[in-house]
Amino acid sequence: PKSYKALKIDECENELLLEFLKKRKIDQEMCDKFSIGYTSEDDPDWTMRNRLIIPSYDSFGDLNYYLGRDYTGKNKIKYKNCDVDKKSIIFQESLINWDNTIYLCEGVFDAMRFPNNGVSMLGKVLTKDFYLFKEITSKANADVVIVLDGDTNEIETKKIFNLLNFGRLNGHVRY
Repeated sequence: PKSYKALKIDECENELLLEFLKKRKIDQEMCDKFSIGYTSEDDPDWTMRNRLIIPSYDSFGDLNYYLGRDYTGKNKIKYKNCDVDKKSIIFQESLINWDNTIYLCEGVFDAMRFPNNGVSMLGKVLTKDFYLFKEITSKANADVVIVLDGDTNEIETKKIFNLLNFGRLNGHVRY
């Protein structure tokens, strides 16, 4: 977004944003690791105003996606993401170590809770046409642990388990 600013918590004077960060237990170390920023209420695109911005970078370190989360609690649209098909990217691919256990999560904030190798699926679905599926099944050299939200039914979790637990990953997928 045009008004994106890198987030420096100790310099931030936006009380609503600071309250949101505290509630989500987001500290400066996380802001630095994930390049977290924010937009202000004067963003030229009104749909992107007052959002916490979490950018994603591909394996080459190039920006490939971003997620915008309303931090005011006043916006009817909680999430506003860029116009890229999420099937075609891996969120924060640049941070994945394919030789360590991978923790597949629904959301970006969930993935941040795993200091090493938390990977957001940007939702509850993973199918064979996702770039994430192709890369996991060809590059993962350790366990893949599926960690979905409590509101996800077990059938959805088992679908992802059955999709991944074959070939070289057989016996290395958990949930």
